[in-house]
Amino acid sequence: MFYAVDFACNDQDALQAKLNQICDYENDVETKVLHRERMNLFFLLMQDLIRRRVITSLGSALDIGCNTGVYSRMLADFGFARVTGFDIEPGMIERASRTFATSEGGRSIEFKVANAEQLDHDRTYDFILCTEVIEHTARPDLVVANIERLLAPGGVAVVTLPNAWSMPYAVARLAYRIKRPPRNTEFEDHQKYPFPRSLALMRGTGLKVVRTDGANLLLETHLLRMLHRTPVFAPFNRLQFSLGRLWPFKYFTQFFFMVLTRGDA
Repeated sequence: MFYAVDFACNDQDALQAKLNQICDYENDVETKVLHRERMNLFFLLMQDLIRRRVITSLGSALDIGCNTGVYSRMLADFGFARVTGFDIEPGMIERASRTFATSEGGRSIEFKVANAEQLDHDRTYDFILCTEVIEHTARPDLVVANIERLLAPGGVAVVTLPNAWSMPYAVARLAYRIKRPPRNTEFEDHQKYPFPRSLALMRGTGLKVVRTDGANLLLETHLLRMLHRTPVFAPFNRLQFSLGRLWPFKYFTQFFFMVLTRGDA
């Protein structure tokens, strides 16, 4: 497999060095660590969903907001025969295609420019991933409707959003208000969805939340930077990651994960 779970985020590690190159965050410690938190959880969650046969079909997968294509590659490694990644940024699609696109050995990974609010409904997928996308859209209801329409009967979707009701974001909001920097719309987008609103977004749709999970309970910016590259970082990160997956702590992690199925399945 391309990916392996790791809590040290050590630049000397071959996989971390590769991720740094693909995602351009070697010198951005916060983004590097927080992205690895989400990837770690997604990897472990997918292993469990497949083992428990929540995911039963590995025919096709869709990665909405695929960015550089790392998750698409992970999906292919989990056994999905046909993986399609969509992103609104042509530059990201170019990079993802250059790094991960393939059509060999009965497996295909392809990438296309598309808006999450305006996806074609000419086919369905056995699995859909939509991670850290909805909060940046003007019509989140349309994105959810697209997920519902594109998810095949018996299929599974994983949707993640930033959780405003988390300690890392609470500290970040306080610093944002005290420092009063130039307006950061991306940061403000991340504050739109405390976990109850994320869950409410799925109500009244044909999607059913069957499981929730969360990543990054305690690593706010200052603590992260202080501990990173110290001997205690990896064990501390592993501990806070494990705690964040437990009830009720998962509801106060920085990244809230929802596992969904079609209500008519």
